[in-house]
Amino acid sequence: MIENEVNVLLTNEGETSGFNKLREHGYSVYHFPMIRTEPNPNAEPFKVEAYDYFIFTSKNSVRHFFDFPFVNSEFLNKKVICIGKKTEEKINEYGLESAYTAKRSYSYVLGNELEENGLINSKKVILVQGNLSKNILSENLKKYCDLTKFVAYNTVLIDSKNDKLVKLIKSKNLYAVFTSPSGFRSFKNLYNPNLIKIISIGESTSEYIRESGFLPHITSKMQSYNGIADSIISHFNLNR
Repeated sequence: MIENEVNVLLTNEGETSGFNKLREHGYSVYHFPMIRTEPNPNAEPFKVEAYDYFIFTSKNSVRHFFDFPFVNSEFLNKKVICIGKKTEEKINEYGLESAYTAKRSYSYVLGNELEENGLINSKKVILVQGNLSKNILSENLKKYCDLTKFVAYNTVLIDSKNDKLVKLIKSKNLYAVFTSPSGFRSFKNLYNPNLIKIISIGESTSEYIRESGFLPHITSKMQSYNGIADSIISHFNLNR
């Protein structure tokens, strides 16, 4: 148990089980999502069986992709590539296995590994992403495969203040966790980042935070919820 109370604000959409280690170590954890994702209403159906591989870059990309009625999972088995273990675990929930999973959850890592192993060279590939995804991975993949980008979901910023969160920010010394640039942007639009200590999931999010005029207090060494939890615990253990 920690000696002094530490209050951690989670701003991600969806489940927070990846942060359970914080609760187990005695941290006070609060959850106020700053974004939500929804299926892309303009997505065009296509023949799943016409493609050799499907690359998924997040749990959200998996979840929203399989919500489309034209998607038949029987054609995807052994054709799936995942950006990391959490995405692979989400794929497994649909009864599918990953043909390849990147060693780390970074776009540049997945792109480099696929280029080195030649798995998708000259293959017809679908890259499943959200509307705010950067083009780093797609530009890399286009060099050695026939790539089609499919936007499965849109990220929507929360656009109204939550009175409970306003009170929490005023009453607690909060360490706020941001798992994407859009999550921080949403928070910045509604609240004052100077009133919190900022924790970032990785360098891309930290770069955006710095460009917005703020400094991350902690940047996770591993781009995952478990990685963030470990970084927070390590930080406070070193600074007790």
